[in-house]
Order: sequence, then structure tokens, then C-alpha cells
Amino acid sequence: MFDIVVCSSSLGLISRSIKVINMALINYEFDYHIDKFTDINNELVDIITCSKKKIYVIDSDMLNIAYKIRENDFMSIIILVSSHDKIDINILREKLLIFDYVRLCDDYNDNLIRDINMGLKMLFKENVFLFKYNHIVYRIPYEEINYIEKESNIKRCIVHTIDNEYYVIDSINGIINKLNGMFIKSSQSCIINVMNIEYIDCTNNIVCFKNGDMTSLVTNKVKKTISNCVK
Repeated sequence: MFDIVVCSSSLGLISRSIKVINMALINYEFDYHIDKFTDINNELVDIITCSKKKIYVIDSDMLNIAYKIRENDFMSIIILVSSHDKIDINILREKLLIFDYVRLCDDYNDNLIRDINMGLKMLFKENVFLFKYNHIVYRIPYEEINYIEKESNIKRCIVHTIDNEYYVIDSINGIINKLNGMFIKSSQSCIINVMNIEYIDCTNNIVCFKNGDMTSLVTNKVKKTISNCVK
């Protein structure tokens, strides 16, 4: 579940922003939830301080919320919205890492949709393995994946994470093309996240991960490459 938070003292601006956000996300195949606030309260503070990445759409009259976010979170996207004509966005970008400033009088709908789409790409494209299985969409952070192995006699792979396992209908070659440089194809039937390796038993060709998991799906040809990544 991905969270988007809308903050404004104007119920009209909140309503309009939510409609635009729903328009922006209509073609995405993941679940999302929109929280709305007219002022800072304990519920909003709990959302801000949780570790999940989020997109915030905040009225520029409520900059105190943006400052509160940056006290705890430098990864989430903050989009300022306002009816004001002038605002020193350069200062706000330096102090608060503001992603963009959208004015109501300047194609508000189109600009907010653009920012939502760009924000999602920044947050998830390079850091999350996105796939669907049994009509459920999964977004698994790369850092949680230890290795991915091909099942025998079926076009299905098992994604081994730090604390769970998931199935994905795809080939090893298809999956590796969707991942970034922290992953290495260790054999024809396995992909390994080198960032999660604890050590390599070179004698027995076994890769051991930080959570205690291990795999022997490593060829001699790739073993040296993996060993160099771990050092």
C-alpha cells in the first residue's frame, strides 16, 4: 500500500487535489491510500515518522508540516500547491528539498499529474521489484531481496527475501533485465543480490546471506566476480 498525504486548510483545495491524484494513478496497478489533513495532529505525525516513502501534496500556507517531514524523512516527495503568485521556491528547495511548486492558476491538474508520475518514478523505479502474481501486485524493495531462483519444469521463479518468499511468473533472464547493478546472475537459474551477502564458501560454492539464508546456485565462472563484490 502506497500512501499519498494531502494537507491544506482549504477543504476545496483538498478535494480538488484528491480528484487529480486519482486521475494520475488510474493506470497504475498498485493499491494506494490518500490521507487528508487540515492541520498537523498526532495522526499526521505518526504518518510522517513511519519509515515508508510517501508523496506529500502540501498547501504552501502549511510549511510547518514540510519542516516536520524533513526532520524525520529526506526520501519522500514533497509537492507544494498554492493560489499564491509568488514564492521563493529556490530557497524552499534548498531547505526542504521541495520537488515542485504547483499554482492553481497554472494548469493545476496537468502539472500535479505530471509531478505525481515523476515522483513515483523517482521513488520506485530503481529501488523496487514490481510484479504481479495471482492478481496481486507486489513491490519488493531491492534491499530486502537475497536471491531469486528458477523453479524446475515451470516458468516460475521464487523471490527469496530477508523474511519471506514470493512467486513470480517470469524467466531469470526476464527478471535480471528489470533489476539494477546490485544483482548478478550467478547461474542459469539464479540471481543474487551481492549487497546482502555475508560471505562465500568458495570450496563448496555456497553463498551465505546476512540473515542466514544460503544458495549453492553459483557457477565457478561467476564465483570470482561475486567474491570481488563482497570484498
